Amino acid sequence: MSDLINKPFPSKDFKFQYIDISQDDSKQESCKMPQTVSWADFLKQNKTVVITGAPAAFSPTCSISHIPGYVSYESELVQDKHVDQVVVLTVDNPFANQAWAKSLGVTDTTHFKFASDAGCALIKTLGFEMEVGDNVFWSGRWAIIVKDGKITYAAKEEHPATEVTVTSVETILTKL
Repeated sequence: MSDLINKPFPSKDFKFQYIDISQDDSKQESCKMPQTVSWADFLKQNKTVVITGAPAAFSPTCSISHIPGYVSYESELVQDKHVDQVVVLTVDNPFANQAWAKSLGVTDTTHFKFASDAGCALIKTLGFEMEVGDNVFWSGRWAIIVKDGKITYAAKEEHPATEVTVTSVETILTKL
């Protein structure tokens, strides 16, 4: 992963989708349509971005220990460490990611996006994919910090089924 450090985030031609959640409609069960966002535009608008990958929405380790940490430390990330955006990225569809976000207590996506990398295109470019079948890929468990468009931290868990070490929010807070 050290080969990614100090390199520009490969944002050109890549997009992600997410569904907005706001405090006004967090209890609402009706679905909104996903927004499609260019990574290049997103990174131009946000100085410091933490992106963490998860194998799937509702995956056991990510739902129990990986992503809940980010949700519980949102104010430390945003207010204390000046992170503009936290993005949880999976290859799942935006509707599954929205439901997962809500189940973890996310009530506002102003600084916190649960995003979809359909087809695993960006994740493969970063080298963070996990093959789960014949030409079927999920995201591994990984984390990246992007500051001013450059990667300042990148790590992938060696045992994504069970470990949350180099991708934990506690580790990220020490790297910001």
